Amino acid sequence: MARKKRKTPGINGSSMADISFMLLIFFLITTSMETDKGLKRTLPPLAPKQQDNKPIEIKKRNILRLLVNQEDKIVISKEISGRDEIVEVPLEQLKDIAVEFIMNPKDRPDLPEKELREIPGLGEQRVTTSTYAISLKNQIGTSYQRYIDVQNELIRAYKEVWNKYAQQMFRKPYDDLTVSQQKAVAKDAYPMHISEMPLSNLTNVK
Repeated sequence: MARKKRKTPGINGSSMADISFMLLIFFLITTSMETDKGLKRTLPPLAPKQQDNKPIEIKKRNILRLLVNQEDKIVISKEISGRDEIVEVPLEQLKDIAVEFIMNPKDRPDLPEKELREIPGLGEQRVTTSTYAISLKNQIGTSYQRYIDVQNELIRAYKEVWNKYAQQMFRKPYDDLTVSQQKAVAKDAYPMHISEMPLSNLTNVK
């Protein structure tokens, strides 16, 4: 008596698709992808349209011009005896230079002006002019690491400024302030004004 051959059941295609999809999700979740590291910084809001084409006049004393050349040297362009001079500064000194520029504690005539400004919760306070700026320009050939180092020093400078002003006005560190107090310090009294210029050759920087 001949035996009947059993038919092998076919593979369920829809089940295989489900399994493949689940495996794909699993590998996406468990596999770490290498990404570029960047700086976390809030960008300023866009200027209103009616102001886009209006040039902003800033006095020389209110601008700290930082230049980083292709040899990764940091230089400051400043006015000395009535003429512009280029002064090289070590990275280790950049934070302190920026702090002094931003706050101008001794009211030096070659550093930003002071003005009376209404600070929420603090009333009228004498602080650095709101038109000051740190202008950062990198020469073509500047290394990415040097760019990051300079940015980090400037961020450290602002954190020190905010801590000093918080201690002065509230007698506590900046991180211990309320949200409204932090806004008064970092947005109203001493906002971050870093202007990054396009890359250039800066042939006069050595």
